[in-house]
Amino acid sequence: MATATSASGSDRAERSAGGGDAGGGDAGGGAEGGASAGGAGAAAGAPHPSAARVVTLFEDRAEVVRAARVEVGAGAQWIAIGGVSVFVDERTVQARVAGAGAEGAVRVTAARVRWRAHREAALGREAIDALSREQREASRRAGAAERARDRASRREAHLDQLLATWSQAMSEVPKDAGEPARLASWRAGVEALHAALAEALGASADARGARAHAEDDARRAAARLREGSIEQPRYEAVVEVEVHAPAPQPVEIELTYRVACAIWRPEHLARLSVAPAGAAAAGAGGAGAQGAGGSVELTTWAAAWQATGEAWENVTARFSTARPSRSAEAPLLADDVLRARRRAEVDRRRVVVEARDQAIATAGLGRGARAVDEMPGVDDGGEPLIFEAAEPVTLPSDGRPTRIEIARRSLPAELALVLYPEAHPAAHLRATVTLDGGGGRPRPLLAGPVKVARGGSLIGRARLDFVGAGEPFELGFGVDDAVRVRRTVDEEQDTSAITGSRKIRRRVKLSLSNLSSDVKRVLVTERIPVSEVADVEIALGEAPGWALDAEDGFLRGRVELPPKGLKTMSFSYELRAAASVVLPF
Repeated sequence: MATATSASGSDRAERSAGGGDAGGGDAGGGAEGGASAGGAGAAAGAPHPSAARVVTLFEDRAEVVRAARVEVGAGAQWIAIGGVSVFVDERTVQARVAGAGAEGAVRVTAARVRWRAHREAALGREAIDALSREQREASRRAGAAERARDRASRREAHLDQLLATWSQAMSEVPKDAGEPARLASWRAGVEALHAALAEALGASADARGARAHAEDDARRAAARLREGSIEQPRYEAVVEVEVHAPAPQPVEIELTYRVACAIWRPEHLARLSVAPAGAAAAGAGGAGAQGAGGSVELTTWAAAWQATGEAWENVTARFSTARPSRSAEAPLLADDVLRARRRAEVDRRRVVVEARDQAIATAGLGRGARAVDEMPGVDDGGEPLIFEAAEPVTLPSDGRPTRIEIARRSLPAELALVLYPEAHPAAHLRATVTLDGGGGRPRPLLAGPVKVARGGSLIGRARLDFVGAGEPFELGFGVDDAVRVRRTVDEEQDTSAITGSRKIRRRVKLSLSNLSSDVKRVLVTERIPVSEVADVEIALGEAPGWALDAEDGFLRGRVELPPKGLKTMSFSYELRAAASVVLPF
């Protein structure tokens, strides 16, 4: 490879003003160019065509590797390469000479971007000529129709005159002079005149209609011709590369640059396949046994959009999670002001308690098996990821999404029917999956929308958060309509007459029913309040078949529902508050 050099117009001018390099650089000039040691400062002639080879899409831009085959002469010269978007970032342009034969022979010493605008008609010459021919043809048809209408009008006037003459002649004939043969002749004559007049009227109407259609066609063609002939400014960019060659030879110049108006986002498809054992236990509705096995096929696509104006045909597409627009900056520091005030006497005598729903934040799923001993940190596992399409792709510059498959893996899953009666009366099928690498190095799963399917049926859409390599995660695969629950809450309140303390007893009863002909094993999750105040105590009462997570207040129980069966689960808890406590209920 020849030595690559990149510079914008201003950088090249500053370096040239200092005397250039050993191989001969610019004698002067900035972005507008100047005389070089080997020839004119600006590339002459039409830009050389180029083709995109590799496109790497980032979050908000793309990096393009483009190549052009050119013939260079001896000495220094500027080569113009076209096909570049007007949104190119000049600071990122790099140029080099590719090919084994160019090693040490041809050198690239500078590269710059020139933007130019020229006026051109909205339509090409061929389209304008076609519209002109169409307009002339429509005008010719309108003229022919007008002449036909004129002939029909003259014949119509002539026939009207003949009928008037016939009527005048008939009025002069005596009433008793008519003979049958002569009357028949007169009747035939007038009928012939009426038929000819009707024909002339029809021909005149047809001619008027043909003329109207031809005039409409001529007006439309003239309007399209006027619109197509309007000249509008067209902007284009070319990359000019300064090349030094010892002798005339063909070379391949490779450009690397970044361009805006191109983005990509990941999206997934999760397809659940139930194992035979799980299918036998579940029936047609899904996994009915707690811990039943199955597999989830995860397919990841890169949805790419580009409106750069470039032609990306049969390119090697890469998709990176790096963010070149983000620079490392220290956060802005601000004062965190704390204020203290003396408690009022009324505040000392009472404690106001508020109730709230708290989302439990956990680092990871909290269950399932990890595939790695230690999770990667920022330093050893936070490198940007690059995904590459398996085959060349074409990304049209129309601003519409193009989906390219970048990953596919099949992972074992643990299936369970889960029920949250306080939130929803139906059971959901949940799959717990560990993001394993399948013998290789596991790669994380990017956050994005996911379509969930069970077998050949699409269940719905969901949102998948970022999943680290080797971490367990869960996916929902729809509702099992066969399992239903009815939840009732009974509450009793008691206030002590002497101390003023309050007791609130609540009893929750769940009635679970199985409408199918298969056994259903369901994991039921309920909750009780958790006190953060010493003056409020919460105690779990009778809870047969429930396991309590005292830290978060979750109750979990497993129940087996027989076919067409019904079971009942219940638990109770008691809330005790001192007299000085003001409860929200």
